[in-house]
Amino acid sequence: MTLENRYEHIEDIIAKFLAGEATLEEKQLLEEWKSLNSSNSQEFDQMSLLFTESASLRKDVNVNADLAWSKVQSGLHQTKPVVIPMQSGLNRTVWLRIAAVFVLIAVFGAVLYFSLQPLSSSNVEFATGDSTQKTMLPDGSEITLNKHSSIQYASASYSNKRIIKLQGEAFFNVKHDEKIPFVVEVGTLQVQDIGTSFNVKAYRNSGIVIVSVVSGEVKILAADDKSILLAAGEEASYNLETQNLSKAEEIDKNISAYKDKIFIFENTELIRVIKTLNDIYGSNLLLSNEKLGECRITATFKNENIDDIASVIAETLGLTIQKANGSITFQGDACK
Repeated sequence: MTLENRYEHIEDIIAKFLAGEATLEEKQLLEEWKSLNSSNSQEFDQMSLLFTESASLRKDVNVNADLAWSKVQSGLHQTKPVVIPMQSGLNRTVWLRIAAVFVLIAVFGAVLYFSLQPLSSSNVEFATGDSTQKTMLPDGSEITLNKHSSIQYASASYSNKRIIKLQGEAFFNVKHDEKIPFVVEVGTLQVQDIGTSFNVKAYRNSGIVIVSVVSGEVKILAADDKSILLAAGEEASYNLETQNLSKAEEIDKNISAYKDKIFIFENTELIRVIKTLNDIYGSNLLLSNEKLGECRITATFKNENIDDIASVIAETLGLTIQKANGSITFQGDACK
């Protein structure tokens, strides 16, 4: 056996030695190879140092290996490879060992770098335009978003922290969990579920947050340790500028009508009826004169067509309607 063939697999033996798996015969062969010349001994020392430092990294750094490796792979795909020409004076085995050292340095460097970066939790966001939208959360809770509204939550931590950030208006039908509270955040205001369904209205331009409870209870936490408990049928408002938190005398029965288009009007002024219907249907109901706005009506509508609703209102109040250019105008001199 030639001297070159005797040490043909020396890199494998070094790896086994560093891993503590080399046999007595392999250890003797390694010592023999190291004693041949100083460069062999120096090469072994360098690989041994690299192995020791990498092991220390694995112990001391709490890393997400899957995330780090995916980022390393992504970086490798995006980075142009460096081509090192092989000189004829060096054999292939030496170049492979050098390449292996560079790869190890790159991998452990990347793992260390990415492990020190904060792991970003991907945010899930739902937003609406000119129509309402229903969505189901991972825990089974259901949310109906009104027009021009949005919610956001961290998907990675939602199972441990059910926190929803709201802009606009939404109706929440919450799946209650005593161990993990359901919280809606609007700026510094928090609405905490205590087994309930409720509505939160918090459009930016209004400066007022209105919380209306349909069933169960909620707890509202505001600045300066202010808090209010609301039961079914109760409502509270919070002024974002003055930080004033107060209960309302009564809840708006149509607070969540945008969700199911069920309207309950009890001796309600026609001007308020028209505003509510226009907001939800996006319709253009008009009055021929302001006096008609004082007419009062008691009626219930359950997801009817806006044209049919207008006809019922006109018939009930003894008015007539005129349709033109997408608008419906109530006309008359007085109400019944």
